[in-house]
Amino acid sequence: MSITGNKIRLLIADDHLVLLDGLVSLLKGEENFEIAATANDGEQVIELAGKNDYDICLLDINMPKVDGMEAARWLRSNKPQIKVIILTMHNEEEIIAEMLHIGVKGYVLKTCTRHELVSGINRVMNGKFFFSEEAQVTIMNDYINKSDPGKQPPGEVVVFTERENEILQLLAKGFTNDKIADRLRISFRTVETHRKNMMQKTKSHNVAGLLEHAYKKGLIKS
Repeated sequence: MSITGNKIRLLIADDHLVLLDGLVSLLKGEENFEIAATANDGEQVIELAGKNDYDICLLDINMPKVDGMEAARWLRSNKPQIKVIILTMHNEEEIIAEMLHIGVKGYVLKTCTRHELVSGINRVMNGKFFFSEEAQVTIMNDYINKSDPGKQPPGEVVVFTERENEILQLLAKGFTNDKIADRLRISFRTVETHRKNMMQKTKSHNVAGLLEHAYKKGLIKS
C-alpha cells in the first residue's frame, strides 16, 4: 500500500528530457500510479524528496550535478521509506553490485518493456526486489565467476561513477576542490562529497592514498 493508501506516488528522474517525457507518458496511464514529480538531476531528487513523500523513485545513474548513485545513497540514508528502482542503460556487474550495496530495491534496463517496468514497480511496492532479466543474467554470471577461484580477480573491485572518475583525473593533475568545482561547474560541497565517497570506497585516509590506489589500478589517465 502506498503512503496515500491509494495510488503509488512516483518520483521519476532522468536528465534526458525526451526519455523523461516518454516515461511519464508510459506510466501515467496506469490506474494505480501517480506521477507525483519529475527531476532532471540528483540535486532535484534530493530537494524534492527532502520536502515531499513518495513511494518509489525511478532513478537514472548518469545525471549532472549529483549522479544517481549519490542520490540513491542520500535517499537510503535520509528517506528510507522511498523505495529506489534504478532505470539505466548500464548492465555492468560492478555497477549493479554497487547499487545492491547501497540498498536499491530494483534494477531495470531502459531496454525493458512497458509490462516489465510496470510489473517491477508493483513488485517493489509489495516489498519485493525486482531485477530485469538481463540484469539477473549479469548478476548470475558475476556470482559464478566469483565462485570459481580460477576466475576470481585479485583484490576487491572498486567502481567509480562517471563523475567520480572526472574528479579523480583532476585530483591527479593537482587541482584543488575549488578549481575542480569551477572546471566541472558543480558546487564545492558536491566535489567534497564525491572525494569522500571515493576515499571510502578505496579505504583511503587521504587524497594521497586515493591517488596511490588509482595509479596501482590503472585508473589515472595519462
